[in-house]
This record gives sequence, structure tokens and C-alpha cells, in this order.
Amino acid sequence: MELLTPASPGYDRARRVRNARIDRRPALIARCADAEDVTAALALARRRGLPVAVRGGGAHVAGWGTCDGGMVLDLGGMKRIEIDPDARLAVAEPGLTWGEFDAATQQHGLALPGPRNTDVGIAGHTLGGGVGDLSRQFGLTSDNVVFFDLVTADGRRVRAGADEHPELFWGLRGGGGNFGVVVRFGFRLHPVTQVLAGPLVHPAEHAPAVLRAARDWLATAPDEASLVALAWTAPPLPFVPEQLHFERSVVLIPTWFGPPEQGDAVLVPLRNMGPRPLSDGVRRMRYADYQRLLPSPPGFREQNVYNRGELLPELSDAVIDDLLARWAAAGPNFSVVLGALGGAIGRAPVGPTAFTHRDARWFVEICAQWYGAPDSAAHLRPARDGWRALQPVTRGPYLNLLPDPEPEWVRAAYGPATYERLVRLKTTWDPDNVFRFNATIPPRPAEEDREA
Repeated sequence: MELLTPASPGYDRARRVRNARIDRRPALIARCADAEDVTAALALARRRGLPVAVRGGGAHVAGWGTCDGGMVLDLGGMKRIEIDPDARLAVAEPGLTWGEFDAATQQHGLALPGPRNTDVGIAGHTLGGGVGDLSRQFGLTSDNVVFFDLVTADGRRVRAGADEHPELFWGLRGGGGNFGVVVRFGFRLHPVTQVLAGPLVHPAEHAPAVLRAARDWLATAPDEASLVALAWTAPPLPFVPEQLHFERSVVLIPTWFGPPEQGDAVLVPLRNMGPRPLSDGVRRMRYADYQRLLPSPPGFREQNVYNRGELLPELSDAVIDDLLARWAAAGPNFSVVLGALGGAIGRAPVGPTAFTHRDARWFVEICAQWYGAPDSAAHLRPARDGWRALQPVTRGPYLNLLPDPEPEWVRAAYGPATYERLVRLKTTWDPDNVFRFNATIPPRPAEEDREA
């Protein structure tokens, strides 16, 4: 284990997370190489009375991977992965990013539902539930976990699975980092190598018709089909026509993960309905290339980020029109992302995992990303107004994109029954709330627990 203090070389770089708005100064950064390091670091934090923040990929918009005056458990160096291709299982450590994880699993023609952003860490995404483009076919990332190995607040090593600590296993699949430090994940994998996918690029004036067409197409599409839509100011990516570089545009990225011979028939209606795109990049491609279609921009670690995700049961005309009106009125650093849910996500009954809002059909992300002053009202206000306008129709926020972790929003992410069950679990496994730099679920105070 390597310990960094504010006087150590490299401290300033090591303390940063991906969101430049988050500028915190921990007293210690413990760079852990294995589970034994994690146990030793937690013991040191207890002796010194230091609060503990846990960092995997450090990508969460709320900056949960750091803290002021405490200890950061930096798991970024824990990147071991073992794959059993015959059993379609992976055992992975929490420092892996999705790009690293995909590179390993694709050597065997296997994949796991996860985000398209390859810079995101596997740990936080999984613990928050985990929505991905493969989720309509294979469920959430957390639905595909077969076990967690973790170090608890008091230093115990525990495995949680269907037959070992099943209640803890339930809570870790969607309950965030509230219960311990996960040092190994066991994942069920699925055969995926080639996909039919690609961007359909439209000018801004096509946006209302294009998003309605996408919604209507998805309503009858098979589970092997997925879709993401972006209303943005287009960067100069290879698939964006030059006349739209740095201009407002709408991009649909439909995807077919099913049998190749069926893909054209499934995607052709979307490619032909409504206004014709300026650019049609749909083609057969490797899954690894598909995951890199939307790379992080240069210098993204210096970018201020305020992104929030909401889970919607439907995408009505009124919601589409309101989102587009806000996009048109805001500056060029404001964007809207729509992602397809449903399918296998909704078929899993509510209860087996702590992810609650399985009836949601759409994921809506309100994005503000900019350089300069971190508290710029010109950038923050449109984003905050955008997600607040969705509150009458949302099922709740998506935990992995929750920049405002106030108690009311954490409760809304789970609903009353699931939240109360998580409180009981937290009281059992972390009664002192050691793991509180996350979507915190406070334990029940000891006197209330005795009365209960």
C-alpha cells in the first residue's frame, strides 16, 4: 500500500476525480493493490479517526471518490481479471474501467451490460444498478453479478451471493457503496462479438420528428434492439458531417445485438421513417468498436460536469417538446441523452435487487459540461431546471447520475419500502456510517434500533 499526504509528490493529481467541479483535499490517499491493503487502510483510518471515501474509477458526477480531511481508499490499481470462457464467468477487481473490462472479455467473445463510456469504472456503475445498451436483452449490470467479495467497516472479509449473506447480496445490487468495500466482483457474461449499429445524424430542425420516430420504433422493437439519442452541440467526431461540427444536431444510435441475418429488417424502419438523416453510419462492427463510438473529449478531466439521470415510464410528446425547448434555449454546453430501457430490466421482478424502478422505459440524462468557473449559473441553471421539470413524470433519479445526493433524492431513487429495507441492512453492516461518501443511507440510531 502506498500512502500519499498533501506533501507527497503527485498528491494533487491523485486527489482529483473526473469532475473538475469537485476540489477536495483528503488528509491521506491510500493506494491499494489488493484486499489486504484495503483491510490495512481501513484499520489505519479507524485508528486515526478519519472518514473514508472509496474510489474505483472516480467518475461519479457527485465526486464520491474523494473527501476533505479524510482518507481516500484508491482502488484504481486493483485491475486483475480472470475469465472462465466455458462457464462464461469473470472475476474482476474494482479498479478496472469498462474499456479494460471489455478488452479482456472480448478476447473470448463475451460481454457484460455496461455503459458506453469506456472511462467509467466497473465498481460504482455496478453497485448503483448499472444501465447499459445490452440491458434490454440481459438485464442490469447488477442483475448479472453472481457474488461480491468485500471488506466490511470492521475489517472482516465477506462473500455475498445467493447462498451466502443473501440480504447483503440483495442490497449490493443497486444499494451503492453503503455496506463495505467490494474487492472482487463475480459476473455472468454473455456471447457478444459483432453488432449492427451506428449513428444517424440529423440537423436540429429534425429533432421533434426524429425523437418521436425513435420512441415509436422502440415501442415494438425486440429486446435485442437498443437505442440512444443525443441532442447536443456536435463535436468534430468522424461520423458527424463537417457542416454540423460545433452545431446543434440530433444523433440516433440504434443497435441490434441479435442474429445478424435479422438486423437489417429490424433497423431499416427507423432508418427510413421520418426525416432522412444527413449521415447514416449504421454498419456491422465489433462490439469493442461500438463501445468507443462516443469517446471522452480531450482534456475531459479538466471539465466541469453537472449531469443528472431520471427514469421515465414513457416518453410523451410533451416531455420531448419540453426537453428540446430547453436544449434550444440553453448554451452549447447543454445536452440531452435519451436511452432505451425495458425488456429484461422490466421482466425482473422488483425485490430481488435494490434497483427499484424497473418499470421505467426511458433513461433521460440532462447534461451540462463546461470549462471555466465551476459554479457557473449560466451552465448549472438550465440543467437543474431541466431535471426539476421532469419530476411530475419521473419514477425517480438514477443513482449513478445523481449530482444532488440530498436525502430526499436518495429516497426517491429507491422508494419507501426498498429504502427502509436498505436502512435495516446499513444498520447491520455499517452501524457507524463509515461508508457515507456516496448516496448515503444512514443507519438507524442505536436507541431507535433498540426500540424497534
